[in-house]
Amino acid sequence: MTNTAPQSTAEMVFANKTAENQIDALLSGRYPFPESGKTALCFYGTYGTGKTTYAHIFCREFELKKSGEEIEISPKLVSCQKTESIREILKTCTAQAKYVSCNASSLHYFIFDEVDNLTDDAQRALKAFLNTPNIVCVLTTNYLDKLDKGMLSRCVKVNFNAADPKAIRARTQQILRDNGRYLDTDEIDEIIRNSDGSWREIVPMALMLAEPTTHPPSSTLRIVK
Repeated sequence: MTNTAPQSTAEMVFANKTAENQIDALLSGRYPFPESGKTALCFYGTYGTGKTTYAHIFCREFELKKSGEEIEISPKLVSCQKTESIREILKTCTAQAKYVSCNASSLHYFIFDEVDNLTDDAQRALKAFLNTPNIVCVLTTNYLDKLDKGMLSRCVKVNFNAADPKAIRARTQQILRDNGRYLDTDEIDEIIRNSDGSWREIVPMALMLAEPTTHPPSSTLRIVK
């Protein structure tokens, strides 16, 4: 079975055209970043829409655009589930950012996952860290309204709620084709309706119900949009 997770921005299904345009502007350099006090992106939205997965992809592609060197980078991933340890973690991150980066762009990359779990004090500590020079951070959250407003002001906010069902269907059909499977459009649409846009629900269910095939019926070769 091929990898069903997106491997690039081109394979992502974004919540709407605005989110897609934001990412394109950031990666193309049309939106100056990190600059003007903004050193972070905040990916917000419902569960299972690919926030953390895309955080890694974004960092890799952003580094490529900045440096022109296609090398594998390893952003520091910080789970924000244990709020009591965030201050020590931030001390480590701050110390890391003081060293010359191994990345050709001279930037350091950090991913802070599920920041809505942080206490108010911990969020303020993270807000202070976002003032550090030469960093790019990605924050993910399911609950934008739980985040410190000052911390958010240092972020470019990108909507990661459920995408248009037609776009989800098209990507699901592509995943099935890549894996030599076929599932009727109506069945795919039913899965999507019951998923709340979560790829963790859509992909396994579609693969389970799909029939193995190397030659799907000619009437099904067209991607319905």
